[in-house]
Amino acid sequence: MKILFLARPDLFRIRAGDTVQLVQLTTALEKVGLNIDLRTELDNDMMGDYDLVHLFNVLRCDSSFEQCLTVKSFRKPLIITPIYWNMREYLEWAAPSKLANWNNDQQKRGQILSMADLIAPNAEREWLEIEKDFATGLPHRVIYNGVNPLFYNSSCKERGGIISVGRIHRRKNQLTLIRALNDLNISVTIIGDVNDRAYYQQCMSEKKRQIKIITGLKQSELLAYYGEARVHLLASWYDTPGLVNLEAGLAGCNLVTTNRGTAQEYFADYAYYCSPDDCKEIREKTIQAYYTPLKEGLPEIILKRFSWGVIAEKTKKIYNELLNGLI
Repeated sequence: MKILFLARPDLFRIRAGDTVQLVQLTTALEKVGLNIDLRTELDNDMMGDYDLVHLFNVLRCDSSFEQCLTVKSFRKPLIITPIYWNMREYLEWAAPSKLANWNNDQQKRGQILSMADLIAPNAEREWLEIEKDFATGLPHRVIYNGVNPLFYNSSCKERGGIISVGRIHRRKNQLTLIRALNDLNISVTIIGDVNDRAYYQQCMSEKKRQIKIITGLKQSELLAYYGEARVHLLASWYDTPGLVNLEAGLAGCNLVTTNRGTAQEYFADYAYYCSPDDCKEIREKTIQAYYTPLKEGLPEIILKRFSWGVIAEKTKKIYNELLNGLI
């Protein structure tokens, strides 16, 4: 079976969660016997080679729309993993001037989804969001996000400090985190690539001494930070569910994460949830998580349900079902 993965054009220039997701899923599927080509641009001359096309991320709708039109012109089966959440609430808070563009693009996102033979969201909750906004009526199968088993850490050694991993960007909400924790007498380390230089500078100007911001780390370098920290905090405006949540939970951290998006479907009662616009709640949930014993069993649950090997086997099964007319 030969599969084409299609992604946004700047997948490797602007690295985000979908960059990790596609690279890791490609590797995992190849280990279970599939031939995967990961592309950010579509070459019409190569379309005949593929049994199936799997497109990721409909937020960048211009490039996705053109890619889908080409795929359908070759009558190839098309699966779409939308990585979708309605950004209206976030934009109303962060960038009201962009709301009109978002609303205008929603029609095109609906057209993209309508071209799919199957929608493969990363959570059932994401599917409900898609159906609420677009009412596609199409079949769907959930393909959960995964995590590299190398992050697994069952050590009971003493831990300390709070970390927050994620690109430094308004949606990830580090400035609110800083304001919530600035006078806390616990070390806080924020780790991430700078996607918004002005926002990064604002974070730097407002943070106090016990809060550090580290940029430019490779994913492999996160292992040591996860293994030392007691709490991982992700107070973003939404995440689906935030790959760093999976990594930190697998590494044994207590999790405090956003109540927007799909995290609750992944972590249930094993995490603490906070509203991204409530400094008091972010602070209270973080303190509660910090002084509560580490959640026993969470690393094992994540390893069993969400390791990339498990996700690859389920994805392969879905591909076979689609190609054999069972969906």
